[in-house]
Amino acid sequence: MTTGFYHRRGWQTSSWLPPPARLVGMLLVVGLSIICSSSGRAEGQSHARGWEYVNRGQYREAIRAFTAVLQADPDHQQAQQGLLRAYMETGQYEKAEKAVTQFLARHPDRAALRNRRGELYLITGRYEDALAEFQRAAKEGSGVDALRATLNAGLALTTLGRMEEAQAQFRKLVAWYNSRRVIRADELTLIAQALAHVERYHEANELYLDAIEADPTYIDAYLLAGELYIEKYNYAEAASFFRDALKINPHSARAHLGLARSHRIDGDAMVWQALERALTINPHLVEAYNLKAALYLEADQFRKALDALERALSVNPRSLEALALRAVADYLRNRPDALQRDIETVLSINPRYGQVYHTLAEFAVIHRRYHRAVEFARRAIELSPRLWKAYATLGINLLRIGEEGEGRRVLERAFQGDPFNLWTKNTLDLLDRMRQYRETISQHFLIKMTPEESDVLGPYLAPLLEEAYQTLTTRYRFTPRSPIICEVFPHHADFAVRTVGLPGLGALGVCFGPVIAMDSPAARPAGHFNWGSTAWHEFAHVITLQMTDYKIPRWFSEGLSVYEERRARPGWGDDWTIDYVKAFVDGRFVPIAELDGAFLRPSSPEALALAYFQASLICAFIDERFGFPTILKLLEAYKQDATTEEALARVLGMSAEEFDRAFRTYVDEITAGYRRALDFDVLGPSHQTVTEGALRRMLMTNPESFFAHWRLGLIYRRRGDIARAIEHLQRAIALFPYYTGEDNPYLALAELYEQRGDRQRAIAVLQRLADIDETDFQVHNRLAELLIEEGDVERAAAMLQRCVFIDPFDAEWHLRAGRFYLEHGRAAAAEREFRVLLALKPVDRAEPYYYLARALLAQGRRAEAKQAVLRSLEIAPGFEKAQNLLLELIGR
Repeated sequence: MTTGFYHRRGWQTSSWLPPPARLVGMLLVVGLSIICSSSGRAEGQSHARGWEYVNRGQYREAIRAFTAVLQADPDHQQAQQGLLRAYMETGQYEKAEKAVTQFLARHPDRAALRNRRGELYLITGRYEDALAEFQRAAKEGSGVDALRATLNAGLALTTLGRMEEAQAQFRKLVAWYNSRRVIRADELTLIAQALAHVERYHEANELYLDAIEADPTYIDAYLLAGELYIEKYNYAEAASFFRDALKINPHSARAHLGLARSHRIDGDAMVWQALERALTINPHLVEAYNLKAALYLEADQFRKALDALERALSVNPRSLEALALRAVADYLRNRPDALQRDIETVLSINPRYGQVYHTLAEFAVIHRRYHRAVEFARRAIELSPRLWKAYATLGINLLRIGEEGEGRRVLERAFQGDPFNLWTKNTLDLLDRMRQYRETISQHFLIKMTPEESDVLGPYLAPLLEEAYQTLTTRYRFTPRSPIICEVFPHHADFAVRTVGLPGLGALGVCFGPVIAMDSPAARPAGHFNWGSTAWHEFAHVITLQMTDYKIPRWFSEGLSVYEERRARPGWGDDWTIDYVKAFVDGRFVPIAELDGAFLRPSSPEALALAYFQASLICAFIDERFGFPTILKLLEAYKQDATTEEALARVLGMSAEEFDRAFRTYVDEITAGYRRALDFDVLGPSHQTVTEGALRRMLMTNPESFFAHWRLGLIYRRRGDIARAIEHLQRAIALFPYYTGEDNPYLALAELYEQRGDRQRAIAVLQRLADIDETDFQVHNRLAELLIEEGDVERAAAMLQRCVFIDPFDAEWHLRAGRFYLEHGRAAAAEREFRVLLALKPVDRAEPYYYLARALLAQGRRAEAKQAVLRSLEIAPGFEKAQNLLLELIGR
């Protein structure tokens, strides 16, 4: 399968959300040749200096310089062009239009001026007037002016939906290029744009690079190349073009806007910083307001989104992108009549603007309404049969709702139309690899895994998912559609491609409603995550998404999933950490009305983790204060299209502000002791070597200092003062029981108890640690060993089960677990462990086959036991235990 563009810049990964339509925005970056000719030395120097100012982004100085030239020579062409460029770069469109109209009054035959006025008309929504200007400029102009006018006419026709006429204009430019040798950067950039519009993307990219090579200071080539890379989802490479552009002109509003778009997937502060910088330079940049609105819509901040759209529409009342985003706002607020009017308004301007439906599909995906995304994408294709990204969106969302056959066919069509779309290509490559996956079928699930992992994970995952099904369908009084597909990926990049189309996703699992995708434990370092709790978390999403018709807000769905993790097994799901307590103290918990935004636009990975924890804590608060039936009523309210504010009022009789106050009181009560115990200013690494004297002084100031008790306990342990060490370590745990990091008090205390021979207390301490730390395999394993040694079979078996959800690939562990089960009459569990051990392909396979035979015999399956012991003897003919077992089986 073709892999991206073949050229001097690589096409690799970046984001999942395609950029909005940008035809109008391209106008400010079309090439403006800088030809520095003048009559008279002083004017020449002044106008040349003006262009230097423009190119460096010193627009005020440029305007002064060009104005001075024009006062001396009102007909100076380059000063006219420079002044217009400076006005347009800074969004002074009214001044630019007034100036160009005055210039044209004196020189109506100047095609360059007609081009500029047409661009102003296009930017401000007067598309038909713009087209007329471009057509006249193309007819009367020559050289680069005629080329630019022809391109601009194509852009105007595209905006109006007159696609065949637009394509004819673009083909004219391509034909012109094919008839001669072109070496100028501005001409190459214009032709590259035309090539992109006739879907010759590879050639377009090559010409942008040729333009940059011809003139490394020609910023327009960088900007347009970056836009092309964004269209192909290569956000990382796009960002490099925009950064290069900013090296040329640090005050290019379009470069800052491009950088914001390039980092949109990251959701970091750079997006907003770059966006605000763009609007500072050009406070009338329509596309920047549209991006701002889109970001707000992602987080359901409708008022802010509508304010941004109002600003955009005040500049261009017919901005197709802004009107499409207004349609999104009405869709997400459940205003079907307004939505229909919005769509009609868009189509009255451009009856073939399928992008309006594609934009709706994108936001349906963001809000996890995958079936609606499919519907919208189909409509987009009906209107715009060559809108290849709509095919990609349709295909991928068909996969998300379990329609793999049609999804693949649609994606193949998307790839035929646009083989340079990384989202499409990566997904098709993954589907090719997934042809080798093996299916495990249980009562309600179809689990897909690689053959190598199917026999290792399947014996644990299928029963766990069925347990989750029985537990949560009963608890939520809802039965989801079956079978539920669960796909497990051994490589995180494959998981990311399956979920967002491109590598780079940081999550462990994703639920699309009828389909779950998740990392295998092999995709991360051992002990990095608990894959059992991840599977339980994602199945909880199956319930809450489907029972609300996918209308549940992100915070509530994620909060309930984490809350249900905690209920499933001790230690699963997030618990308090020092950072979370500090976040509450610092006021970083988010008001409930804004909590969705903390998921969709987190300021950092830490902020996202905090959002998950806070959401789960809110669910616990509702359950404890109002009862679980209240949670079911809230889910029903969301199904009936209620907003969070409406749901709280309808079900709890509280405003969002009242709820926030009650929740804060709840958290205040929980954390009161923790806040007294945690000295945030001494918990950093620089204080790990604090002296005993300093620690004692800390206790005099605050006898409940977790840090002081913890560090004193470690000091006394090193000295061998066991009694005092135990005293302080016990106190540290009592003050703040959730610290499980390096040198945590649990491990130190358990070690001391073991040294004293007090296994029961060591077990109790390790049990508490395991019950708050779901990912520490060594702790779980050591606890299981101690329980086995103490003869506590039931608890040992339970702990062994928890171990496997942390690291299922430890062959020696499976051997020990299988022998334990066999010795304690749990033959079926023993069989499972020995089969998993064999699937892991250990060096010594004779012993596992021998033990497998014993487990089969214990279940009365003599024929299978005989086959297993024979396999053992084939590998090791002299294996005496196997020989004896074979004799037993054949009755000798």
